[in-house]
Amino acid sequence: MVEASTAAWFGAAGLEVTGVEEVRGEVAVGVQTPGGQVVFCELCGRRARSKGRREVVLRDAPGADGRPVRVRWNKRIWECRSPRCGAGSWTERSELAGPRRVLTFRAERWAADRLAAVEGSVASAARRLGVSWRTVWSAVEAAAEEVAGDPDRVGPTARVGFDETVMASASRRRRRRFITAAVDASSGQVVDVFDGRDAAGLRKWVSRQPRWWADSVEVVCMDPHEGYRSAVNELKDSGGLPSAVKTAADPFHIVRLANQALTRCRQRTQQDTTGHRGRTGDALYGIRKLLLTGAERLDPAGRQRLWAALDRGDPYDEVADCWQAKEKIRSVFKTADPEQAADRLDDAIAYSQAPEAAPELHKLARTLKRWRTEIIASTTTGTHNGRTEAANAKIKDVKRSARGFTNLNNHRLRILLAAGRKPGQTQPVTKIRTRRPRFVA
Repeated sequence: MVEASTAAWFGAAGLEVTGVEEVRGEVAVGVQTPGGQVVFCELCGRRARSKGRREVVLRDAPGADGRPVRVRWNKRIWECRSPRCGAGSWTERSELAGPRRVLTFRAERWAADRLAAVEGSVASAARRLGVSWRTVWSAVEAAAEEVAGDPDRVGPTARVGFDETVMASASRRRRRRFITAAVDASSGQVVDVFDGRDAAGLRKWVSRQPRWWADSVEVVCMDPHEGYRSAVNELKDSGGLPSAVKTAADPFHIVRLANQALTRCRQRTQQDTTGHRGRTGDALYGIRKLLLTGAERLDPAGRQRLWAALDRGDPYDEVADCWQAKEKIRSVFKTADPEQAADRLDDAIAYSQAPEAAPELHKLARTLKRWRTEIIASTTTGTHNGRTEAANAKIKDVKRSARGFTNLNNHRLRILLAAGRKPGQTQPVTKIRTRRPRFVA
């Protein structure tokens, strides 16, 4: 006879535990419904007759010690005694598992939670449960589709950000494949994921969204990518998005373009003056990190080292001009005044396209002129792609845990399952006592 505490531990209402034993490193739990039950036919309402029991073996979630758990359910079979009723015979049902299932509901939730927390792959969960990959994925797919189809998961999105990430790397037989994530730029919630990173893919995805969602969009934030911008402009012209939607360029990527121009100018000057790439002891190579540091973060010693190295390794002051241009572009995003931001951006463009400026600055000026409206919109609305990049980090974690994807639908469901999971409560860390405690016992 099994104790009542053991039955309560198993946690399945209407079932009693008949035995617990260890079989080949697994915990085998026997359960059944208690006798004396009266069951009626669902079709005719007459009292059903028992036809005995049949043992069904299920896989449950691993126990607290990590060992696999096998459930042996002694399932009762019923039949309707009415000759005119077409119900025939049936087996009893319980909240333990669904009909014709290999996993219990608890095992299915365990596998879905494990993948939602990005703590492993479908294959690793299948190995822990002792079933096939397809069995686990069927359960996880159902949970992910429930999350993806939840109407309350994504509400009105006033600010949406788009950014691409690599789904499958290039190989000898295929090109590199990209996916684009649509993210709520205010909350960081992943709205959806779609194939590609071009204008056609974005237009097609927006056309599939509900009209109320498209009408709620006020700002679209993106990297300086022409495909996204052309798609948003076409959607505004065709009515797919409200005409008042503002397109904003991500400030981080704009400053990054200035840093890249500065780095390329430094490398070119290094090659022209010394005849080789940067080496330890070279003037410009020694300040490569100082050049990318914000001017306000340099202490007097750092400024002195920066200008001394430029005097020795920058004979035509091209690197110094690129550094000044970089700081002018950074100053655009340091003000909340739209007019002042526009003046600073125009000053940076004029400084970069001057005839005596470096070739790298001429290319940068052309990019800034094309994206002038979007850069100013970013300063006026305060919109950036920071939370979109954070969502991309989660997407990369999902891809890394699965060792890559080849099926876009599986990749999308895994992303939405992980992105829809609320952060769990973590155990507070206990402080370690110092080596010299104030009081010693």
